[in-house]
Amino acid sequence: MKLVYQKDIWIKRSLVFLVLIIVPSLAINIYLIAKEKKLTVQKEKVPEQGNNNSLSIVRETNNKEEFIKPLLLAEVNAESPRFALLKAEMNKFIEQRKKKGDVQSISIYLRDLNSTSWTDIGDSTEYYPGSLMKVPILIYFLRQEQTFPGTLKKEYFYEKPTGQFPVQTFLGDSILPGRSYSIAKLLWYMITQSDNNATVLLSSHIDFGSYQQIFKDLNIPCDDLSSSQYMITPRQYSKFFRILYSSTYLSKDLSNYALKLLTECNFKSGLVKDLPAGLVVAHKFGERGVIGHAMDFSESGIIYSNSQPYLIVIMTRGNDVRQLSTVVRDLSIEIFNQYKNI
Repeated sequence: MKLVYQKDIWIKRSLVFLVLIIVPSLAINIYLIAKEKKLTVQKEKVPEQGNNNSLSIVRETNNKEEFIKPLLLAEVNAESPRFALLKAEMNKFIEQRKKKGDVQSISIYLRDLNSTSWTDIGDSTEYYPGSLMKVPILIYFLRQEQTFPGTLKKEYFYEKPTGQFPVQTFLGDSILPGRSYSIAKLLWYMITQSDNNATVLLSSHIDFGSYQQIFKDLNIPCDDLSSSQYMITPRQYSKFFRILYSSTYLSKDLSNYALKLLTECNFKSGLVKDLPAGLVVAHKFGERGVIGHAMDFSESGIIYSNSQPYLIVIMTRGNDVRQLSTVVRDLSIEIFNQYKNI
């Protein structure tokens, strides 16, 4: 009986040990695991977008595969309240510049590239994009390279066409008549120097239907290349940069190729003018209009700001292109400075 009694005492003591030592340890581990999961969920949570959280889905319409329809873009339809304060400040800035006579109209599209957050600022106006349309031409030829490897090595001979080119205030280097250039070199001139001569030569070798398919795939109005009346909004135009950044239309290598070219743009008077030295920006500007009358000046760019990359498209209308580029410069640095605190 004494042995049985001692055995019972040992069992009871063991149970007490389990309760006092092991159970609290398990509880702590469970708490830590639950906390870790909670933190993970919070980290991956999509930012609040307001009342309308429906998505707009854009899929490629002309793919030849039988069973797939590639996703190009997905967008929450509501603007993010995250940008509410910045939007209010920028609208004040815009009204001040209008009153001063620096600008007639300004429209801005701003998108955080780490989330679904975006906002429209200013007027919901369409603008003449000018040389901004060199980016879809770039996408067209890179798409050709993707389908037909070796396209970029093809050479075209340039004879300057008769007729007047669009007026350019901001000029870079240009190709020369009587010489042959590879498509890769022509794309370099077209993007980094905004060379209209290279653009004309490239455009003369574009398949019109395939070019317009890019616009159809992105669900935006089609450019017919020959019209000087084509207009677009900042939000619509942003799609060209978005598909490059996300590499949803071209391969990773070709998307990277395109954005690297855009980081080499020699125009430094607008979007990038007062940004910190060394900051990488993939950007393109465009101007369109008649000197002495209303002019449109626009610029689009991806600002690779450390862990907070963002896309911005600014479109303006006024009487002086150089003054408009200054307005774009001022808006860009204001947004950059405020963005760090959003």
